[in-house]
Amino acid sequence: MKIFFRKLHRWLGLLMAVQIIAWMASGLYFSIFPIDEIRGAHLTRAPEPLDASKLTGMGSPSQVMKLLNRQFPGDWSLSSLKLIMVAGQAFWRVEARSEGQKVTRLIEADGQSIVPRLDADQAEKRARGWLLDAGQVSSVELITEIAAGAEYRGSVLPVWKVSFDQAEAVNLYIDPWTGELLARRTKRWRIFDFLWMLHIMDFDTRDDFNHPLLQISSMLGLIIALSGVIFWAMTTRLFRRRRPS
Repeated sequence: MKIFFRKLHRWLGLLMAVQIIAWMASGLYFSIFPIDEIRGAHLTRAPEPLDASKLTGMGSPSQVMKLLNRQFPGDWSLSSLKLIMVAGQAFWRVEARSEGQKVTRLIEADGQSIVPRLDADQAEKRARGWLLDAGQVSSVELITEIAAGAEYRGSVLPVWKVSFDQAEAVNLYIDPWTGELLARRTKRWRIFDFLWMLHIMDFDTRDDFNHPLLQISSMLGLIIALSGVIFWAMTTRLFRRRRPS
């Protein structure tokens, strides 16, 4: 039995060595850096709090609904309607579903008109406003399709991607209708994403950790650990029976 467990532990360990190293290295990285730093939360401002003094001349929700009925003729449904502040001004923020798609819009405070979609210059300006210390903008791009494994895997499309030349090499993803910050991607996040791919062994979408490859590998890793413990117990003096003298 000792030979069996020794060989089992040895050859399975050799087979799984690379993946076990990947699990340990990625786990170490995850434990060193706080998730908020990886996500770049320390680089951007919080959303503006609602200022009651700016709520004069507000339109009613019924006015907003009339406007939306004109904007989305046919079958649509309202998900949420709330007031937010953007650059010191109040707006209605609308979230709805139209033709099976999620849509967001900003409506002027009086409820009479929808704020137009941001162009590239406006998206850059909004991205600069989100950053605490904005560096030089290297590119502004409207993303309309998301490839598998791309760094932005949100549900909102299209989305403005504004890239900055700075130490963190941060990319900000901006909602083209509301100017909201949807995602931040930094150097540390990209390392995290690569290690997360290795950790869950999903080399395509990097999001699925319920697939057979990971399940089988985890089971083999468990067998390696258990066989090592059993082999140690069978060979250590503490657990060996003493022969009668």
